[in-house]
Amino acid sequence: MKGNCLEFDGNNDGIRFHVVVLNFERIASFLDNANKIQNFRPDRDRLIVLDCSVSHAAQKQAVLEFAQQRGWTALVVQRKNWGIDQGARVDYFTALPKMKYPPKFIWQFQEHYLDLESPWSIWPSEMPQIGGQLKQDVLPDDFRINLDHCERIYEENRQVSVLYADRAKLGVFTHDDGNEWFYADGANFSARTSDVLEAFPPEVLSTYKSIYDGSYNWTLFMEMDICRRLTRPGRHWFDLVTGEHFAHPDDLRNIEAQKQVSLHQDAESFYSGLYRSYENRFAEFIDKSNLRRTVQTLQSSMYLGLRGSRLGQGIRRLWE
Repeated sequence: MKGNCLEFDGNNDGIRFHVVVLNFERIASFLDNANKIQNFRPDRDRLIVLDCSVSHAAQKQAVLEFAQQRGWTALVVQRKNWGIDQGARVDYFTALPKMKYPPKFIWQFQEHYLDLESPWSIWPSEMPQIGGQLKQDVLPDDFRINLDHCERIYEENRQVSVLYADRAKLGVFTHDDGNEWFYADGANFSARTSDVLEAFPPEVLSTYKSIYDGSYNWTLFMEMDICRRLTRPGRHWFDLVTGEHFAHPDDLRNIEAQKQVSLHQDAESFYSGLYRSYENRFAEFIDKSNLRRTVQTLQSSMYLGLRGSRLGQGIRRLWE
């Protein structure tokens, strides 16, 4: 996916928001709930759908019909199916510095983030303890994303770097070395474009690709690491539900103590070992040359392609 594939026709200087939807076969989940995005202004905002669906043509057509009916300016980009939604984030962040007309701000989320009713947003009934419950990576009840309000927050407080509306409250991850940072469930949030560009230079994004192993654990690591890089001194995370904002978990806890409220959840303990494993792999490749990272990415892609092919599955059965 190249940078110019995210450009729109005409002069698009002064774009306010990119509303970026990360889709795989579920675009109806977003389109049926798009009324939860308020004050989308076609002259200033753009809808971008990054799609890796098998039924890409049908998904694209649904978006284009929706955009025509609403008068929205929309673009559907087909991307390689890798890394689930986190792969889509890497693709978008990689394309961002190549855009001639980047937005001032970004809202990016999974296609089911606004959807509180479909099976995609509900844990399967057979899952112990959580079966039948709404997932935590969806919007809170009765909440709307007002783009005008989001813009005002960014413009009135230059320290605000990230906006979020998290159903299960903001997460706090504690590393083995004692460092802490915020994370949003599903990594669904809004961010100031300049901060995204600063937090994700090309070598970081290419290293993410180098350590991709086709597993769900990689996506969990990415959810934590993307948010870690946006938890920075002097850069605030703003809670759209409560109106509170903070730059560090200690600031959050001080507000909780002062106001006797609960604003966060702590990451489950099993994330620690998972994160450390991928963090070590990341450290192995971040200092390599870009060529070495590219070769590693190609090797991983070829291996994963072979593993998923009929030939690869046949070889695996022979060894079992």
